[in-house]
Amino acid sequence: MAKAFEVVYLKPENVHFTRRGDTLSLTVEERGVNVHYPRVVLRSCFPVSDSAAYLSVRDANAEKQPEIGILEDWTQLSTEDREAVAAELDLYYLVPKVTKIREIKEELGFLYWKVETDKGPQEFVMRNSITRNTREVSPNHWLLIDVNDARHEITDLAALDSRSQKLLARFLSM
Repeated sequence: MAKAFEVVYLKPENVHFTRRGDTLSLTVEERGVNVHYPRVVLRSCFPVSDSAAYLSVRDANAEKQPEIGILEDWTQLSTEDREAVAAELDLYYLVPKVTKIREIKEELGFLYWKVETDKGPQEFVMRNSITRNTREVSPNHWLLIDVNDARHEITDLAALDSRSQKLLARFLSM
């Protein structure tokens, strides 16, 4: 058993993920013995900059969701395991990409957004606090975080139409 401060790396050849409905389970071979975790959650250590690297696998049946281990690169898993992991990550890290900004309205310290995304039209509300609710991932690449902690991504500011860029400049001082 690993100590609290030790990082346990899971080897792709020793793990098997199974997905039944919305539940992801894991079987890990440890020293010739299979250890089964009936419900696990996955958290990317770098969800924006490198979603394939360093995936934290946690025991969802335990209250504090202790870490079982880290997969250094989950794309190295078998096809079946990779598909189960990808489906789980898609559910958790659904981040619509903003393609056009139709309207931003400011009221009582909140910004009300109407946007077009790769997932269709959406509306969301952000607190009017630039430093808390926006993250510059890289030059021209931004995350917008709404009042429910849902994220919307602008992958390239320069690719947006000029009206969208003007709205962003006006409300977010970008």
